[in-house]
Amino acid sequence: MKKKKLLLIYLNLMLVLAGCQSIQKRSSKNTSQSPQIKTNNQIPTATPSDQEEEIPTVTDDEREDEVVIKPKPMPDLPKIGIILGPGGSRVFGEIGVLHELQINKIPIHNVAGIELGALVGGLYAWRNSVNDVEWQMFKIKEDDFFKRSLLTGRKTADISALNPIIRSAFNRVKIEDLNKPFACPALNLRKNQVYIMNRGLMSQLLPYCLPFPPFFKPYRSNISATRDLKVVADYLRSQGANYIIFVNVLGGNPFKAPINDVNSTETLLWAELSSQLSKREPFIDYTITLNLDNYSIVDFSHRREIMQKGSEQTHIMIRALAEKLGL
Repeated sequence: MKKKKLLLIYLNLMLVLAGCQSIQKRSSKNTSQSPQIKTNNQIPTATPSDQEEEIPTVTDDEREDEVVIKPKPMPDLPKIGIILGPGGSRVFGEIGVLHELQINKIPIHNVAGIELGALVGGLYAWRNSVNDVEWQMFKIKEDDFFKRSLLTGRKTADISALNPIIRSAFNRVKIEDLNKPFACPALNLRKNQVYIMNRGLMSQLLPYCLPFPPFFKPYRSNISATRDLKVVADYLRSQGANYIIFVNVLGGNPFKAPINDVNSTETLLWAELSSQLSKREPFIDYTITLNLDNYSIVDFSHRREIMQKGSEQTHIMIRALAEKLGL
Protein backbone atom coordinates (compact mmCIF):
# COMPACT_ATOMS: atom_id res chain seq x y z
CA MET A 1 0.00 0.00 0.00
CA LYS A 2 2.78 2.41 0.97
CA LYS A 3 4.53 1.75 -2.33
CA LYS A 4 1.34 2.48 -4.24
CA LYS A 5 0.87 5.82 -2.35
CA LEU A 6 4.46 6.84 -3.00
CA LEU A 7 4.07 5.97 -6.66
CA LEU A 8 0.91 8.11 -6.92
CA ILE A 9 2.61 11.07 -5.22
CA TYR A 10 5.57 10.75 -7.60
CA LEU A 11 3.29 10.69 -10.62
CA ASN A 12 1.39 13.78 -9.42
CA LEU A 13 4.62 15.69 -8.91
CA MET A 14 5.74 14.80 -12.42
CA LEU A 15 2.45 16.03 -13.85
CA VAL A 16 2.73 19.35 -11.97
CA LEU A 17 6.29 19.91 -13.16
CA ALA A 18 5.33 19.13 -16.75
CA GLY A 19 2.45 21.62 -16.60
CA CYS A 20 4.68 24.42 -15.30
CA GLN A 21 7.16 23.93 -18.12
CA SER A 22 4.35 24.09 -20.70
CA ILE A 23 3.05 27.39 -19.30
CA GLN A 24 6.56 28.87 -19.26
CA LYS A 25 7.10 27.96 -22.94
CA ARG A 26 3.81 29.57 -24.03
CA SER A 27 4.62 32.72 -22.12
CA SER A 28 8.04 32.91 -23.74
CA LYS A 29 6.61 32.31 -27.20
CA ASN A 30 3.93 34.99 -26.90
CA THR A 31 6.45 37.59 -25.72
CA SER A 32 8.74 37.08 -28.70
CA GLN A 33 5.92 37.43 -31.21
CA SER A 34 4.29 40.58 -29.76
CA PRO A 35 4.96 43.93 -31.74
CA GLN A 36 7.55 46.42 -30.51
CA ILE A 37 5.89 49.51 -29.00
CA LYS A 38 7.84 52.77 -28.64
CA THR A 39 7.19 54.46 -25.39
CA ASN A 40 7.52 58.16 -24.74
CA ASN A 41 10.93 57.48 -23.26
CA GLN A 42 12.23 56.50 -26.75
CA ILE A 43 11.15 59.79 -28.53
CA PRO A 44 13.45 62.84 -28.10
CA THR A 45 11.61 65.68 -26.45
CA ALA A 46 12.47 69.35 -26.13
CA THR A 47 10.97 72.39 -24.47
CA PRO A 48 10.77 75.79 -26.24
CA SER A 49 13.64 77.05 -24.11
CA ASP A 50 15.83 74.23 -25.43
CA GLN A 51 15.06 75.26 -29.04
CA GLU A 52 16.07 78.90 -28.56
CA GLU A 53 19.64 79.96 -29.10
CA GLU A 54 21.51 81.05 -26.07
CA ILE A 55 21.75 84.85 -25.90
CA PRO A 56 25.20 85.94 -24.77
CA THR A 57 25.41 88.51 -22.05
CA VAL A 58 27.88 91.39 -22.10
CA THR A 59 29.54 92.70 -18.99
CA ASP A 60 30.36 96.35 -18.39
CA ASP A 61 34.04 95.65 -18.99
CA GLU A 62 33.28 94.05 -22.34
CA ARG A 63 31.10 97.00 -23.41
CA GLU A 64 34.09 99.30 -23.12
CA ASP A 65 35.88 97.23 -25.76
CA GLU A 66 33.01 97.39 -28.28
CA VAL A 67 33.49 99.39 -31.50
CA VAL A 68 30.69 101.95 -31.85
CA ILE A 69 30.05 103.45 -35.32
CA LYS A 70 29.52 107.18 -34.93
CA PRO A 71 28.55 109.85 -37.48
CA LYS A 72 31.47 111.27 -39.45
CA PRO A 73 32.80 114.17 -37.35
CA MET A 74 33.69 117.58 -38.68
CA PRO A 75 37.45 117.74 -39.32
CA ASP A 76 39.30 119.43 -36.44
CA LEU A 77 41.35 121.41 -38.92
CA PRO A 78 39.29 121.58 -42.12
CA LYS A 79 41.29 121.61 -45.32
CA ILE A 80 38.73 122.99 -47.72
CA GLY A 81 38.83 122.15 -51.37
CA ILE A 82 36.59 124.40 -53.47
CA ILE A 83 35.17 123.61 -56.91
CA LEU A 84 34.02 126.60 -58.95
CA GLY A 85 31.43 125.23 -61.35
CA PRO A 86 30.62 126.13 -64.97
CA GLY A 87 28.21 128.88 -65.95
CA GLY A 88 29.38 131.20 -68.71
CA SER A 89 28.84 134.80 -67.59
CA ARG A 90 27.35 133.58 -64.32
CA VAL A 91 30.82 132.64 -63.05
CA PHE A 92 31.12 136.30 -62.07
CA GLY A 93 28.81 135.30 -59.23
CA GLU A 94 31.62 133.08 -57.98
CA ILE A 95 33.72 136.18 -57.38
CA GLY A 96 31.02 137.36 -54.97
CA VAL A 97 31.15 133.99 -53.21
CA LEU A 98 34.94 134.24 -52.87
CA HIS A 99 34.50 137.70 -51.35
CA GLU A 100 32.22 136.26 -48.66
CA LEU A 101 34.59 133.39 -47.95
CA GLN A 102 37.42 135.89 -47.55
CA ILE A 103 35.37 138.16 -45.26
CA ASN A 104 34.51 135.21 -43.01
CA LYS A 105 38.14 134.06 -43.01
CA ILE A 106 37.34 130.61 -44.35
CA PRO A 107 40.68 129.16 -45.49
CA ILE A 108 40.89 127.41 -48.84
CA HIS A 109 43.38 124.56 -49.13
CA ASN A 110 43.10 123.88 -52.87
CA VAL A 111 41.04 125.01 -55.86
CA ALA A 112 39.49 123.50 -58.97
CA GLY A 113 37.54 125.23 -61.71
CA ILE A 114 35.24 123.96 -64.45
CA GLU A 115 34.68 125.77 -67.76
CA LEU A 116 34.99 129.54 -67.13
CA GLY A 117 35.12 128.71 -63.44
CA ALA A 118 38.64 127.48 -64.22
CA LEU A 119 39.66 131.03 -65.11
CA VAL A 120 38.21 132.40 -61.86
CA GLY A 121 39.78 129.58 -59.86
CA GLY A 122 43.16 129.91 -61.54
CA LEU A 123 43.32 133.64 -60.83
CA TYR A 124 42.32 133.09 -57.21
CA ALA A 125 44.89 130.33 -56.72
CA TRP A 126 47.61 132.51 -58.24
CA ARG A 127 47.05 135.80 -56.46
CA ASN A 128 45.18 134.56 -53.36
CA SER A 129 43.32 137.87 -53.61
CA VAL A 130 39.66 138.20 -54.58
CA ASN A 131 40.17 141.85 -55.52
CA ASP A 132 42.80 140.83 -58.05
CA VAL A 133 40.47 138.17 -59.46
CA GLU A 134 37.80 140.82 -59.93
CA TRP A 135 40.22 143.22 -61.60
CA GLN A 136 41.50 140.60 -64.06
CA MET A 137 38.06 139.18 -64.88
CA PHE A 138 36.60 142.59 -65.68
CA LYS A 139 39.23 143.03 -68.37
CA ILE A 140 37.30 140.46 -70.41
CA LYS A 141 34.83 141.85 -72.92
CA GLU A 142 31.87 140.16 -74.56
CA ASP A 143 33.63 140.38 -77.92
CA ASP A 144 36.38 138.16 -76.50
CA PHE A 145 33.88 135.29 -76.33
CA PHE A 146 32.11 135.74 -79.64
CA LYS A 147 33.02 136.86 -83.11
CA ARG A 148 30.48 139.09 -84.75
CA SER A 149 29.69 139.31 -88.42
CA LEU A 150 27.14 141.34 -90.36
CA LEU A 151 25.98 138.23 -92.21
CA THR A 152 25.85 135.55 -89.53
CA GLY A 153 25.66 137.57 -86.32
CA ARG A 154 27.32 135.95 -83.29
CA LYS A 155 29.74 133.12 -83.94
CA THR A 156 31.73 130.90 -81.62
CA ALA A 157 35.22 132.29 -81.14
CA ASP A 158 38.50 130.49 -80.88
CA ILE A 159 40.05 130.16 -77.41
CA SER A 160 43.02 132.15 -78.68
CA ALA A 161 40.84 135.24 -78.23
CA LEU A 162 41.54 134.99 -74.50
CA ASN A 163 45.29 134.53 -74.90
CA PRO A 164 46.17 138.21 -74.30
CA ILE A 165 44.22 138.22 -71.03
CA ILE A 166 45.57 134.85 -69.88
CA ARG A 167 49.15 135.82 -70.68
CA SER A 168 48.75 139.19 -69.01
CA ALA A 169 47.35 137.61 -65.86
CA PHE A 170 49.75 134.67 -65.59
CA ASN A 171 52.73 135.69 -67.73
CA ARG A 172 55.10 132.69 -67.50
CA VAL A 173 53.66 131.35 -64.25
CA LYS A 174 53.64 127.59 -63.80
CA ILE A 175 50.81 125.88 -61.96
CA GLU A 176 53.36 124.66 -59.42
CA ASP A 177 54.15 128.31 -58.56
CA LEU A 178 50.60 129.27 -57.53
CA ASN A 179 49.84 130.26 -53.95
CA LYS A 180 47.25 127.49 -53.74
CA PRO A 181 47.17 124.11 -55.51
CA PHE A 182 44.96 124.31 -58.59
CA ALA A 183 43.60 121.95 -61.24
CA CYS A 184 40.93 121.88 -63.93
CA PRO A 185 39.29 118.99 -65.85
CA ALA A 186 39.44 118.61 -69.62
CA LEU A 187 37.58 116.10 -71.77
CA ASN A 188 39.48 114.78 -74.77
CA LEU A 189 36.80 114.13 -77.40
CA ARG A 190 38.91 111.81 -79.51
CA LYS A 191 39.92 109.55 -76.63
CA ASN A 192 36.71 110.08 -74.62
CA GLN A 193 38.94 110.55 -71.60
CA VAL A 194 38.88 113.10 -68.77
CA TYR A 195 42.23 114.59 -67.80
CA ILE A 196 43.02 116.63 -64.72
CA MET A 197 45.27 119.45 -65.87
CA ASN A 198 47.71 120.08 -63.04
CA ARG A 199 51.18 120.61 -64.52
CA GLY A 200 52.92 123.18 -66.69
CA LEU A 201 52.36 126.81 -67.63
CA MET A 202 48.96 128.24 -66.75
CA SER A 203 48.77 129.94 -70.13
CA GLN A 204 49.18 126.56 -71.81
CA LEU A 205 46.89 124.36 -69.72
CA LEU A 206 43.88 126.67 -69.25
CA PRO A 207 42.84 126.52 -72.94
CA TYR A 208 42.18 122.79 -72.49
CA CYS A 209 39.68 123.43 -69.67
CA LEU A 210 37.73 126.49 -70.85
CA PRO A 211 35.88 125.63 -74.10
CA PHE A 212 32.24 124.55 -73.90
CA PRO A 213 29.30 125.39 -76.20
CA PRO A 214 28.51 128.10 -77.03
CA PHE A 215 31.84 129.52 -75.78
CA PHE A 216 34.91 128.75 -77.84
CA LYS A 217 35.67 125.92 -80.17
CA PRO A 218 37.34 122.75 -78.85
CA TYR A 219 41.03 123.24 -78.22
CA ARG A 220 43.05 120.39 -79.74
CA SER A 221 39.94 118.20 -79.47
CA ASN A 222 39.45 119.14 -75.80
CA ILE A 223 36.54 120.83 -74.03
CA SER A 224 35.71 121.41 -70.38
CA ALA A 225 34.69 118.23 -68.52
CA THR A 226 31.57 119.83 -67.07
CA ARG A 227 29.89 116.62 -65.90
CA ASP A 228 32.72 114.85 -64.10
CA LEU A 229 32.32 116.45 -60.70
CA LYS A 230 33.33 113.32 -58.80
CA VAL A 231 36.65 113.10 -60.64
CA VAL A 232 37.42 116.66 -59.56
CA ALA A 233 36.32 116.14 -55.95
CA ASP A 234 38.36 112.94 -55.67
CA TYR A 235 41.42 114.73 -57.01
CA LEU A 236 41.12 117.54 -54.45
CA ARG A 237 40.86 114.96 -51.67
CA SER A 238 43.92 113.15 -53.00
CA GLN A 239 45.79 116.43 -52.63
CA GLY A 240 44.92 116.86 -48.97
CA ALA A 241 41.43 118.40 -48.87
CA ASN A 242 39.07 116.87 -46.31
CA TYR A 243 36.02 119.09 -46.88
CA ILE A 244 34.73 119.79 -50.41
CA ILE A 245 32.65 122.86 -51.28
CA PHE A 246 30.97 123.10 -54.68
CA VAL A 247 29.81 126.48 -56.01
CA ASN A 248 26.92 125.98 -58.42
CA VAL A 249 25.84 129.08 -60.37
CA LEU A 250 23.26 127.19 -62.45
CA GLY A 251 20.43 127.21 -59.91
CA GLY A 252 16.91 128.34 -60.77
CA ASN A 253 14.95 127.99 -64.00
CA PRO A 254 17.28 127.30 -66.95
CA PHE A 255 14.62 128.46 -69.44
CA LYS A 256 13.98 131.85 -67.83
CA ALA A 257 16.84 133.53 -69.70
CA PRO A 258 17.52 131.15 -72.60
CA ILE A 259 20.36 131.23 -75.10
CA ASN A 260 18.84 132.41 -78.39
CA ASP A 261 15.46 130.74 -77.64
CA VAL A 262 14.05 128.10 -75.29
CA ASN A 263 14.34 125.35 -77.89
CA SER A 264 17.87 126.08 -79.02
CA THR A 265 20.47 123.35 -78.72
CA GLU A 266 22.58 125.47 -76.37
CA THR A 267 19.65 126.16 -74.03
CA LEU A 268 18.73 122.48 -73.82
CA LEU A 269 22.37 121.53 -73.27
CA TRP A 270 22.76 123.92 -70.34
CA ALA A 271 19.34 122.99 -68.92
CA GLU A 272 20.42 119.36 -68.77
CA LEU A 273 23.73 120.36 -67.18
CA SER A 274 21.89 122.50 -64.61
CA SER A 275 19.70 119.54 -63.68
CA GLN A 276 22.68 117.24 -63.23
CA LEU A 277 24.77 119.63 -61.15
CA SER A 278 21.82 120.44 -58.87
CA LYS A 279 21.68 116.87 -57.53
CA ARG A 280 23.01 116.19 -54.07
CA GLU A 281 26.14 114.09 -54.28
CA PRO A 282 27.80 112.14 -51.44
CA PHE A 283 31.28 113.24 -52.49
CA ILE A 284 30.39 116.93 -51.96
CA ASP A 285 30.30 118.09 -48.34
CA TYR A 286 28.68 121.48 -48.92
CA THR A 287 27.03 123.07 -51.96
CA ILE A 288 26.61 126.80 -52.48
CA THR A 289 23.89 127.29 -55.09
CA LEU A 290 23.24 130.67 -56.68
CA ASN A 291 19.96 131.51 -58.40
CA LEU A 292 21.02 133.70 -61.29
CA ASP A 293 18.32 132.66 -63.72
CA ASN A 294 17.50 136.30 -64.58
CA TYR A 295 20.78 136.39 -66.49
CA SER A 296 21.61 134.39 -69.58
CA ILE A 297 24.93 132.59 -69.50
CA VAL A 298 25.94 134.70 -72.51
CA ASP A 299 25.02 138.00 -70.83
CA PHE A 300 28.32 139.68 -69.99
CA SER A 301 26.81 143.17 -69.91
CA HIS A 302 25.45 142.57 -66.37
CA ARG A 303 28.51 140.89 -64.90
CA ARG A 304 28.86 143.41 -62.05
CA GLU A 305 25.27 142.77 -61.01
CA ILE A 306 25.91 139.04 -61.21
CA MET A 307 28.96 139.39 -58.96
CA GLN A 308 26.94 141.39 -56.41
CA LYS A 309 24.17 138.78 -56.45
CA GLY A 310 26.75 136.15 -55.65
CA SER A 311 27.73 138.06 -52.54
CA GLU A 312 24.19 138.96 -51.47
CA GLN A 313 22.77 135.46 -51.82
CA THR A 314 25.55 133.79 -49.85
CA HIS A 315 26.26 136.35 -47.12
CA ILE A 316 24.21 134.61 -44.41
CA MET A 317 24.92 131.12 -45.73
CA ILE A 318 28.69 131.48 -45.59
CA ARG A 319 28.60 133.07 -42.16
CA ALA A 320 26.68 130.00 -40.95
CA LEU A 321 29.23 127.77 -42.68
CA ALA A 322 32.07 129.49 -40.84
CA GLU A 323 30.33 128.79 -37.52
CA LYS A 324 29.73 125.19 -38.54
CA LEU A 325 33.42 124.75 -39.30
CA GLY A 326 34.33 126.37 -36.00
CA LEU A 327 36.15 129.27 -37.66
